[in-house]
Amino acid sequence: MENPKPFCFNIKKFKTYVLGADPSNFSDHGKRKEFEYVFGILSDDPRYFSGILKNLIEVGLHLEDVYVQNIIPEYLEDETSRNKDWEKHAKRWLPVIKTEFDKLNPEGTKPVLVTAERIMKFLSIHSSKLPETKEIYSDLSTSLFFVKPKDNKLHRPLLAFYRHPSYNLSKKKRYCELIKKKLV
Repeated sequence: MENPKPFCFNIKKFKTYVLGADPSNFSDHGKRKEFEYVFGILSDDPRYFSGILKNLIEVGLHLEDVYVQNIIPEYLEDETSRNKDWEKHAKRWLPVIKTEFDKLNPEGTKPVLVTAERIMKFLSIHSSKLPETKEIYSDLSTSLFFVKPKDNKLHRPLLAFYRHPSYNLSKKKRYCELIKKKLV
């Protein structure tokens, strides 16, 4: 069993990172479904990345524009939501992922689209100051929520880009427009 590889069409031309939690899942009739690439990209089972891809398209990005990786690139014994030791694993992998991202973009200018609140809380130095997810995605929001490089462990801009269907950007037009402006 190998861990899924990061996905990127063109290392020299990608515009942003997409960061997932980990590849752990038990969606193959209670057994772990394994993938060649993170989120099962390019597999015959699009369900893990399809919502993210739809949101990428909403903000004007495509697969050719992203570098996709997990903060924990290895399979774990429990899925993210049930893993009480998830942060411990993320802490162990953080230096590896930070080095990987720094090699690809040493300036730290390319933003990271963070696909889950748990990842955002882990990466934020001041996680207690993070707004509630419903506030971030609110149609009343007047400014884009992002965590500045100096305030996170990856030292590059972090944007909430949560993959849960509740945060489908086709239904969150205001937030979608704010992300588009940030990615220009």
